[in-house]
Amino acid sequence: MNARRRSANRKGFPDNLYCKVDGYFWYRNPQSNKTKGLGRDRAEAFREARLANAALLEMGRSSLVDWVTGKPQVSFGEWLKQYEPLWIKRESPAQSTIRIGQIYLADFSRCDFAWMPVDKITAQQISTYLESLEGVRGAATMINMRSRLSDVFRTAETKGLIEAGKNPVSVTYSPEYNPTRDRMTLENFLLIREKAVPWLKNAMDLALVTGQRRDDIANMLFSDARDGFLYVAQRKGGGRTKLKIDTNVHLTAFAMSIDDVIKQCRDNILSKYMVHHVRHRGINKPGDPTSPQGISDAFRAARGFANVLPGEGKTPVTFHEIRSLAERLYKEQYGADFAQAIMGHKEAKTTAIYDDLRGTAYQEVSVK
Repeated sequence: MNARRRSANRKGFPDNLYCKVDGYFWYRNPQSNKTKGLGRDRAEAFREARLANAALLEMGRSSLVDWVTGKPQVSFGEWLKQYEPLWIKRESPAQSTIRIGQIYLADFSRCDFAWMPVDKITAQQISTYLESLEGVRGAATMINMRSRLSDVFRTAETKGLIEAGKNPVSVTYSPEYNPTRDRMTLENFLLIREKAVPWLKNAMDLALVTGQRRDDIANMLFSDARDGFLYVAQRKGGGRTKLKIDTNVHLTAFAMSIDDVIKQCRDNILSKYMVHHVRHRGINKPGDPTSPQGISDAFRAARGFANVLPGEGKTPVTFHEIRSLAERLYKEQYGADFAQAIMGHKEAKTTAIYDDLRGTAYQEVSVK
C-alpha cells in the first residue's frame, strides 16, 4: 500500500502533525486517533511532534531480547479480551459482579493507552486515567475500578506479559472514600423492627445475629441449620466463602442467640425458607421465599413508619447496614477476630475463632 501523499503545505512537517488555516497546530495519535492541540508556535509544535513520534516508534518496536525469548507483544486492548474469561473462570463471580466487571473492562478498552503493549504502560498513564475517573464518577467507583485494573495487570504478570513486580497500578494513589449513608444504631434497629411485618422481623433478626448479607438471608433454609451449626455459603463471590456458625452464639445486646432466631422463624406456614411469605401477595403464596428486593422494600416502608430519619448530609439507613451493626456489636462482645470471622472477612485470623479447612469445606465460627 502506498503512503498517502503529503500535501505541499505540509512539506517538512513531522508525521502526524497538522496545522489549521489560522496557524494552530495539532497532533493526531495514529494508534488511538485522538488529537491534541499544540498552539501556534511552529518550532515548539515541531519539537513536540518529533518527540511524540519517537515515543511511538519506541513503544511499537519489539526488542531483540523479546524476539529471541518469544515474549508476546500484546496490546492492552487485546489483553482485556483475554483477561475477562480468565477472571470469570478463576473467581466464578456472581452475575451482578460479572456485569459490573464487564462495564469496567469496556471503559478500560476506551482509554488513551488501550492500543499500547501491556508492558509499555506506565504508572503515570494509569494515575492520569484514574484521576480522571475520580473527577467524573466519584471516589467510590474510582476505588472499585482501580482494584479491577490492578487485577488486570496482576493477571498479565502471571502470563509473562509484564515483568513480575512491575504492576503499574500498585504505586498509584487510592482515594479515601467517606460514605454518606447513615450508620445503623441498635436503637434505630429496634424502632424499625417494631414497625416491621413478622417476616421482616425475622429477616432483620437473622441479619443481626448472623451478620450475613441480605441475599444470604433471603435464601437461608431451615435445612441449613443442623447439628448445632448454621451453614452459609455466601452468595457474594460465588459461594467460595463457606461458614459453619455455632447456633449457640448469643448476641448479648439483642438478648437472642442464632438458635433463638431460627426457632422464631418457624410458624404455622409450611416452608423450607426461614424468611417466607405468610399470606398471598401478588403471584406469591404462603411459604414462598421473600426476594432480596422485597426485603429492602419492606425495610424501607418500616423505616418510614418508624420515622427514622438520616442525619444531616446522610442518606437513610438500609437493610445492609444491619450487617455493619452486627459486626460492631460482636466486636464489642467477643473481639475483632470473632467479628471478622462471622462476617466471612478474609482478614480474620485463624486462631481459636475458627478452623480454616483450606476452602474445601466450611470454616467453623464459634466462641471457644
